[in-house]
Amino acid sequence: MESPENKAGSSNEPVITLAGKEYPYEDLSDPAKQLVAAIRASEEEMKSIRNQLALMDVGRRALVAQLRLAVENPEAFQRLQNSEASQEA
Repeated sequence: MESPENKAGSSNEPVITLAGKEYPYEDLSDPAKQLVAAIRASEEEMKSIRNQLALMDVGRRALVAQLRLAVENPEAFQRLQNSEASQEA
């Protein structure tokens, strides 16, 4: 499904563009307006989840870097772990 776009027309009236056709928002039925609101809410939620995934990816990359250090240089990894533990105390 194509996401409706909301554009301001020349009269600053909100317009919904769906499949290349423009519809004045005020001319939509109440159920159609509710669907537009639901689509907007889902787009906001998707944006939020994409941001959360980006943060999780940063954390995952940090863990992979630590794993690489633990495998390739266990002594350095142990020193890192010890310094982190002493900072927490």
